[in-house]
Amino acid sequence: MRRNTRVLLKYALVGGFVLLFLVLIVRSFNVVDRQNLLDESPAEPLAQHRKQGSFFNGPKKNVHKKRIDWHDYKLIEAERSRSGVGEHGKPGHLEKKDEEMQDKLFKKNGFNAVLSDLISLNRSLPDIRHPGCKKKKYLSELPTVSVVVPFYNEHWSTLLRTASSVLLRSPPELISEIILVDDCSTKEFLKDQLDRYVAENMPKVKVIHLPERSGLITARLAGAKAATADVLIFLDSHTEANVNWLPPLLEPIAEDYRTCVCPFIDVVAWDTFEYRAQDEGARGAFDWKFYYKRLPLLPKDLANPTEPFESPIMAGGLFAISSKFFWELGGYDEGLD
Repeated sequence: MRRNTRVLLKYALVGGFVLLFLVLIVRSFNVVDRQNLLDESPAEPLAQHRKQGSFFNGPKKNVHKKRIDWHDYKLIEAERSRSGVGEHGKPGHLEKKDEEMQDKLFKKNGFNAVLSDLISLNRSLPDIRHPGCKKKKYLSELPTVSVVVPFYNEHWSTLLRTASSVLLRSPPELISEIILVDDCSTKEFLKDQLDRYVAENMPKVKVIHLPERSGLITARLAGAKAATADVLIFLDSHTEANVNWLPPLLEPIAEDYRTCVCPFIDVVAWDTFEYRAQDEGARGAFDWKFYYKRLPLLPKDLANPTEPFESPIMAGGLFAISSKFFWELGGYDEGLD
């Protein structure tokens, strides 16, 4: 009996040592894996693009949380008196003689390009914001912005209206540059003619021409790599910025550079170019088939309609992100076409 007890103790002791040894091995593997993860972090792109703005790297900003009114009231007043096709976001219509050309260009663009050409590049828009937003003040110190606009065979007037609206309705001290990235378009006017136009009329606009068709993600990456500002804002090539659009996007990022901010996306009608509101926003999510879905806002967000709300998923078409955080994440996956 005593001998059996001794054998059991012996096996228990050996088993304890083996278990301890296995635990030590597993822990060492975890340390190695953790170190490998650190080694594989996107240090290369971050170092490569450290030329970008210093808002998040220098002395802490907005210590006193001073807020100011960023509205351009002179512009708002001047726009009230504008008249013409599509002004104030009102629907426009073509004459009979233009309908044949409209059908021809619709097949190329998917919208009424003839009407777009009749509308001013800096047309006035209706202020469709919540009344409380019109009274809001934002931090006096905000980061600078590089706006990246990839395009492929975009129509002339819609592309330039995108850039014009950003320049017109943004505080000039916040806009470092607008980078138009041409994904190897085949329309001739998007080559030398575009380069000459922006050089003569839009000094803050740069054009990058990719040597071959590369896709949306590669085009966005090319713009992000060329950007020099604190924040990257990605826009589609047929958008229009509305009144005081920029400070609300930048303040959450100024407070925490790891924040991504999406704007409300209104609607420009494809046939009349009427500008109208879509809704009061929604949270993003995936269903079980991984389709993007819009979910109703939570009660706490509905009670504060002028404040940004959290969302687990963003559509990804139009958004703002600090350059620092973008490259900390490694940027876009270069294998995504």
